[in-house]
Amino acid sequence: MDVFAARAGFLVLAAVATIASGVAGPARAELLARVPAARQMAVCGDVLFVGTKGSSVYAVPLSGGSARRVASGFSAPNGVACSRGRLFVASRDSVTAFAIGRGGALSGRRDIRRDLPNSGAHSFRYIGVGPDARLYVSLGSPCNICLPRGLQGTIVSMNQDGSGLRRVAWGVRNSVGFDWRGGTMFFTDNGADGMGDDIPPDELNALRPGGFYGFPYFGGQVRLKGFEDAPPPARQIAPVFNFQAHVAALGIHFFRSLGGDALVAQHGSWDRSVPVGYQVVRLRFRGGRPVSATSFLRDVGRPVDVKEAPDGSVLVSDDAGGAIYIFRQ
Repeated sequence: MDVFAARAGFLVLAAVATIASGVAGPARAELLARVPAARQMAVCGDVLFVGTKGSSVYAVPLSGGSARRVASGFSAPNGVACSRGRLFVASRDSVTAFAIGRGGALSGRRDIRRDLPNSGAHSFRYIGVGPDARLYVSLGSPCNICLPRGLQGTIVSMNQDGSGLRRVAWGVRNSVGFDWRGGTMFFTDNGADGMGDDIPPDELNALRPGGFYGFPYFGGQVRLKGFEDAPPPARQIAPVFNFQAHVAALGIHFFRSLGGDALVAQHGSWDRSVPVGYQVVRLRFRGGRPVSATSFLRDVGRPVDVKEAPDGSVLVSDDAGGAIYIFRQ
């Protein structure tokens, strides 16, 4: 995707964005901090931790101030999550735990898993803490369209000491975002490339533990190239919502300040004749199910993740611009 953006000059790194729906009038977007290659975020009290696609993790004071590198030496520490006074970092090959000290200082570094599978181009891990206090980690498929092996193309869960690993979803191409609503985990999944402008869709799925979500046989409910006639190994659980093809739906978060609706970061297309995505959308729910997605924030570069600050403000990470923005409602 970065190749397309560099070629087309499509990146917009403005510090002012318009909230396009659900809010009266324009809102000013403030630059909270510069963080190189900013990816997943974790709100831990008054500190925001930010994973990256480089080698370091950063801490940003939510009250304002510069980002500070608090850990390094990783291979793409994309995923960050906090629980019980600890920060968990998911990188390409490991899950690492730290104790969180004053001001976001980290100590007691310990790898709790070192055996994550090689996911090739889809090796940016996303991590979250579920209502059951277990850690959930996405493990992408290593390809555009191919048959994953072992734990490739899955979402797994484990205890906070790394024990008790179990597969909770499979047939997943590349999920880089999930969150819980009413006890149900919802996760995004990026659709395959090379099948034209309009298929297959990006997906939102609802977790049924142990469920099969279709890849590489289906994208949405579209048969994928090379697997049109292949019998799937299990019955597919269909998406609960289809996003436009190639928007690259990544981080999702349910917001108290939006009445329980979700915001979804659309990182933006590269495999499309007319670019799409490059925005944050509001996913409206009715009766516990998603019913519509409308543009919420534009001009935020290439958004990766969205989180809610303690005061209800919207936090957005932009890996292309190396920025964390805050949108005060």
